[in-house]
Amino acid sequence: KDFGVMLIFYGLFLVVCGSAGAWLHNFEKKAMHSLYAGLGGSLAMLACGLFAASNIKVLVAIGVHLALVLMLIFIAVFSIQAFKSYGNPEKFDRLVLFVVMGLGSGVALAKAISMKPKKEKK
Repeated sequence: KDFGVMLIFYGLFLVVCGSAGAWLHNFEKKAMHSLYAGLGGSLAMLACGLFAASNIKVLVAIGVHLALVLMLIFIAVFSIQAFKSYGNPEKFDRLVLFVVMGLGSGVALAKAISMKPKKEKK
């Protein structure tokens, strides 16, 4: 259950960062994808968290492993976007946001791995 709670907090982190990205551009239409991506990532983590917190073995396995894979994907995406923004003064705000999201996702992944439910020995 603790693993599921951690995923919910990580999802909230994604929403806050996505909202910050949209806010930095006054919620202009061109920047709203930041908010939508944060919400989408958050919903995915919520679903994984609910699966991981269930008492159904198959759902727990799906929730845990899907969350770990999604975190890796998020880290890759945030890293690529930070790299694309690097060196462009007009995109400095994006660079900072993607670095924060990448680092936060890395911390969340490390925490998730440390909390991953262990297989029960027979």
